[in-house]
Amino acid sequence: MNRTPVVVVLHIIIILLAYSAPFWLDWRLVALGVVVNYIQILIIGGCVLSHAQFEDKGQTFHEWYLKKFGLKVNRKILNRVLRYVVPFVLLGSAVLIQVVFDIKVLLAI
Repeated sequence: MNRTPVVVVLHIIIILLAYSAPFWLDWRLVALGVVVNYIQILIIGGCVLSHAQFEDKGQTFHEWYLKKFGLKVNRKILNRVLRYVVPFVLLGSAVLIQVVFDIKVLLAI
């Protein structure tokens, strides 16, 4: 397992950037990110960083981090939410914020 501080911090930064993307990244790029995420899941079977970080290929960074706080999660449910709910909530939020409410973002195309 590779849980060096650099890998952990990199994982946290990427997750925070992804979760905040609807507020700073054009919704079309958010959609592209969702597609790239699914390609990654299809080819690798999960997150590249998680596969590099954990021996257990079914474990996600979210699960590992929540366990660090003493929270026991149902892996199957968490993975479903991370794969099938979160990406579309992020995309839907981006469309709502940028198209419906016409709020401008930092990186627009």
